[in-house]
Amino acid sequence: MGELIMSAPVAGLTSKSRIAAEDVAMLRHEVFGDGVVTRGEAEALFALDATAKDKCQEWPPFFVEAVTDYIVHQEKPSGYISQDNADWLIRTISRDGMVDSRTELELLVHVLEQAKSSPSQLCVYALEQVAHAVIDGKGPLMLGGTLAPGLIAQAEVELLRRILHAHGGDGNIAITRAEAEVLFKINECTAQGHNDPSWNELFVKAIANFVMCSAGYEAPTRDVALRRDAFLEHADPEIGGFFSRMISGGLAGIMEA
Repeated sequence: MGELIMSAPVAGLTSKSRIAAEDVAMLRHEVFGDGVVTRGEAEALFALDATAKDKCQEWPPFFVEAVTDYIVHQEKPSGYISQDNADWLIRTISRDGMVDSRTELELLVHVLEQAKSSPSQLCVYALEQVAHAVIDGKGPLMLGGTLAPGLIAQAEVELLRRILHAHGGDGNIAITRAEAEVLFKINECTAQGHNDPSWNELFVKAIANFVMCSAGYEAPTRDVALRRDAFLEHADPEIGGFFSRMISGGLAGIMEA
């Protein structure tokens, strides 16, 4: 980030170790007062998030809302994330390729959910954060000690579902190859664990969407494909047989087809 330009009230918070509810109220007025969230303001919020060790419960929702507003809505057309903003977000929240905190991870997912269209790298980067946790035991999802590496629990499945649904906006009908690669990696590395049953359901539906589109079939949209009711139960037998043959060979078999 470049040199931060802060208003005097905002700059005064940088010397405080705690952000209180009244501070968030002040920040909300400062940031949203003119109806425009600038990159400088977004960077100032990131600086406050990094320096304040104690934050009130009002901080995370405000932080996520304000930075999302900048990334998603401040460039025209509203709702379409530019490549520049996507690159900036990844640079800003990354520490050695991983998101630094749960708040920043929620920001990343919320940005995807609010956007009508976003560069595919954002979705892949979000999926990789789940992979870091369930495969390597690294990243913000490990904070609190409730997740064991080597298996995928229901909470992580639902997070993956949120990410994949979120990227299903305008023009993002099919699961992409890069997304499929992350899902296959998670599946292969947790195959021996006691995964939540919902993982297999999500994995099969997502890869089915990818395979069908890759093969030229008219696949359902990713939103339809990822619903809990199994669309494959209603698929043409030829499509079902094709999918079974393809997925049995793993990702390599799909790529070679």
